[in-house]
Amino acid sequence: MEDDSSSKRPVVKLLGLQTPLLRLRSLGKVLGFDGIPVYLKYEGVNPTGTHKDRAARAHVARAVELGMDTITVGTCGNYGVAISYFARQAGLRSVVFVPKSYENSRVEEMKRYGARVVFVDGSYEEAVELSSRAARANGWYDANPGTPSDEVSFEAYSAIAGEIVSELGDAPYAVAVPVGNGTTLAGIYLGFLRAYREGEATRIPRLIAGTTALGNQIAASWRRGSVEPVTMSWSKVKETPVNEPLVAYKSLSAAEALEALVATKGRVYEFSDEELVEMAMLLRVFERVSSLPASASSVLALKSFLSLEEVDGPLVAVITGRWRRIKH
Repeated sequence: MEDDSSSKRPVVKLLGLQTPLLRLRSLGKVLGFDGIPVYLKYEGVNPTGTHKDRAARAHVARAVELGMDTITVGTCGNYGVAISYFARQAGLRSVVFVPKSYENSRVEEMKRYGARVVFVDGSYEEAVELSSRAARANGWYDANPGTPSDEVSFEAYSAIAGEIVSELGDAPYAVAVPVGNGTTLAGIYLGFLRAYREGEATRIPRLIAGTTALGNQIAASWRRGSVEPVTMSWSKVKETPVNEPLVAYKSLSAAEALEALVATKGRVYEFSDEELVEMAMLLRVFERVSSLPASASSVLALKSFLSLEEVDGPLVAVITGRWRRIKH
């Protein structure tokens, strides 16, 4: 992925969000991280509780710049809430397409922020396609992944890397990211690549993807040793309330994510729903941090990575959640 998005940087920096880097302490000992500094990049403190706020805020800013009055997206929940929240702040209309079958869709929050919600008889990928089609037909801003506006999302997520470098004074040895479409991982890679090229970091960390064992195109491609996205059918995935943010027979930023994984000698690890839920509970009990089970895949991925690799430096897991960190 080439860093050719300099024209977009002012918008994202102007509207930048800063999230904390939390040192993993009690849970680190339980998981066998003794002696290795492990951090949580906690995106749960964003306004609507997830990292999707970063992309949503940047897309709304771009829509305003372009003089557009409506923004649309297909969502399994979090991104739709973020788009509707920031659209309302900017005085834009939002139209959010949501699969009827999704149990964690946060529809009431979207409506509370003024979104028009369109239910779709189909998958998440079909909701995205219908949203993009409606954008083209009506002249709306299309904030969906897998579209020309992807660069705005990559740039927004690149700020996560910049914040990590700023906090640690250099890039860590490895960064683990929950992966569904792969957009966040691709954006984080862009940020570390830029930091390295601009002399702010001495290395680019190895990027580790954590995802569901029940079907993800990036994981399937990696498992087959393919640097290009392999074709998956809907019948090859099993969607559950736990893995909704991760499951994807068509990961819409798969090519960019795979490029980042190959370039950094990364890894991909897949986990069951039971493992995801257990790790989210452990984070809550030992670290007083609320994490969506799907995003706890990043901590599991670091644990798997450490069982096979010698590391040289700190590790970071990017996690998200709908709630603030619990106060002691």
